Amino acid sequence: MLGSPRIDLLLTLIQFNVFRALVTNTSALGFTTAWMDAEAESPFNTPNPGYDINLSCPVHLRPTALQRAIEHHPWIDLFPIPELRDNILRLGDSYDDTPLCIQMLEFCDIPHEKTGLIAWGDPWDPSGWEISEEFLRKWPWVLNGCHELFRSTNLWREKRGENKLFVGY
Repeated sequence: MLGSPRIDLLLTLIQFNVFRALVTNTSALGFTTAWMDAEAESPFNTPNPGYDINLSCPVHLRPTALQRAIEHHPWIDLFPIPELRDNILRLGDSYDDTPLCIQMLEFCDIPHEKTGLIAWGDPWDPSGWEISEEFLRKWPWVLNGCHELFRSTNLWREKRGENKLFVGY
């Protein structure tokens, strides 16, 4: 009677895909769940005798120079868009990262218009990710220079018959 797939479950599926992608990237980086604790620090910039980056780690997940230089929480390391990670790190403590983290990572209780990121393809491949219009409006500085993400967002939107978000990509 309700049909399949049900439209009211679509947001849950989108959120699940993002969650699945981030768990996959956590594993690809060789992180443990302990590194997702609220007080955790990225192993990329702290002496961590129990951590060595996996040499087979996908190239887009490998740490940037800023990730190695600036102390930060490991949630930032999970996204396969190096420019996005660096943009977040450049602002340091000059903004409240909790709302950003919630919009990028939360799995439950986020209304559709506030969904930030969508993962469609391989979690470690930037071409499998899309940003929402709401995310672009709220966090434009996070996206500075994220050309691969601009292209992939436009591609996924065009596949659904929606207008491009980024002109020229």
